[in-house]
Amino acid sequence: MTSVSLTDASGRAFALGAPAAEQGTPLEVSLRVSESLPPGRYIVSWRTAASDGHPSRGSFSFIVAPEASVSVHRPSPQAGTVATVSPNGVASSMEQMDEGAAEASSSASNSLARAFSFVGLLVLIGATTFRTLVLPRARGTNPDLAVRMERRAAVLGLTASVLVILTAFARIGLESEMMAGVAGMKTMSMTDMTLHTRWGFALQLELGAALVALVSFALAIGRLRGAWTVTSISAIVLAVTPALAGHAAASPRFTSLLIASDFLHVLGGASWLGSLLCVMLIGVPISLTLMGAERWQSVAALVNAFSPVALFSAAIVVVSGVIASWVHVQHLTALWQTSYGRVLLVKLALVTLTLMTGAYNFRRVQPLLVREEGTARLRRSAVLELGLGFLILVVTGFLTGVSP
Repeated sequence: MTSVSLTDASGRAFALGAPAAEQGTPLEVSLRVSESLPPGRYIVSWRTAASDGHPSRGSFSFIVAPEASVSVHRPSPQAGTVATVSPNGVASSMEQMDEGAAEASSSASNSLARAFSFVGLLVLIGATTFRTLVLPRARGTNPDLAVRMERRAAVLGLTASVLVILTAFARIGLESEMMAGVAGMKTMSMTDMTLHTRWGFALQLELGAALVALVSFALAIGRLRGAWTVTSISAIVLAVTPALAGHAAASPRFTSLLIASDFLHVLGGASWLGSLLCVMLIGVPISLTLMGAERWQSVAALVNAFSPVALFSAAIVVVSGVIASWVHVQHLTALWQTSYGRVLLVKLALVTLTLMTGAYNFRRVQPLLVREEGTARLRRSAVLELGLGFLILVVTGFLTGVSP
C-alpha cells in the first residue's frame, strides 16, 4: 500500500507508474516517470503502510539541472532514505525532509484491540497447555475431577476463540479506518485490507485458526477423540500470527530470527500465564470440592505438574524477549531516548516483577500446598502474577503500535 506523488514548484503534478518493489532491498520501491522533467525544483511526497500495518509518510525535494533530465526516481518507504538516477550523468541536487509518521496505529483503540487479541491468544493457548501438558502430569488427581477440569478448559478455550475472532474483525476495521484517514492514500475497504495486504494475510490465518479452534473446543466439550490434537495445532498456528502481523515481519534485519523469536515469546508467555489462569480458575476450585486432606493433595498435584511447564515457558519468554529487544532497539540509549524504548522498559519492568512473583510461588508457596494455608497463599500470589500478566498484555498492545 504505497502512494507517491511528484509535483514541481508551481504545484503541477507529473504522472508516475505503479510502485514496484526492489529485489533485495525491502525498504525501497521504484516508480517510472511518464514524461521528461524540465529543469527546476520538484517535490516527491510518499505515503505507505508497512507489513505490520503501521502507516508512515514523508517527502523530499530535488533539482533537475538545465543539462539533465530525470526519468526514474527511487524513494524508500523509510523516511530519509532516497536514491536518484540522472541518466545524462549530471548529478541532481537533492534535499530531504521527513514529515513524520502517522500515529493512528498507536491510538488507544488500536492498542486496546491488540491487547485483547493477546488476551484471547493467551487464554486459548493456556487452556490447550493445561489440558495437554499439566493435567496428564498431575499424578493422583481424581479421574472424575480430571474430566470436569478438561471440559471446563474446553469451555474456556471456546470463549477465548470467540474473543480472538471478534478482536481480529475489530482490528481489520480499525486498520481500514486508519488507512482511510491518511491523506493521499487509496481508500481501502475491510475486504481489501484482508485480502490484498501481507498484514491482512496474517489476520486471515489468525481468523482461520481461531475458527478451527472454536469448533475443536466445542467437540472437546463432548470429549470427541482427537479434538484436543486439532486444538493444539490451531494454538501453535495462532502463536505465530502476531509475528506475521507485527514488527517482526516488517523488520529489514534478521526477519526470520525475529518471527521465530516472537512465535516462541507468544507461545511461552501463553503457556506460562495461560495455564496458570486455568490452574487457578479451573483446577483449584474443582479440587476444593474434595473432602479432607485429599483436596490439598489434589491442589499440590496440579501445581507440581504446572511448575516445570511454567519454568520452561518463562525461560523461553526471557530468551526470546532479549533477542527481539536487541534487534529492535540496536543501541542501549534507545531504551530511554525513543518512544519504543520507553514503552519497552515498562514492559521489561512488569515482566521482571512477574518472574519474581512466580519464583516466590515456586520457592515459598509450593512446599506449603499440602495444607490449607498454602492454597490461601497461592491464591493471593497467583492473583498478583496474573494481574501483572494482564498489564504486560496491555503494554504490549501499545508497544506493537509504536515503530521501533
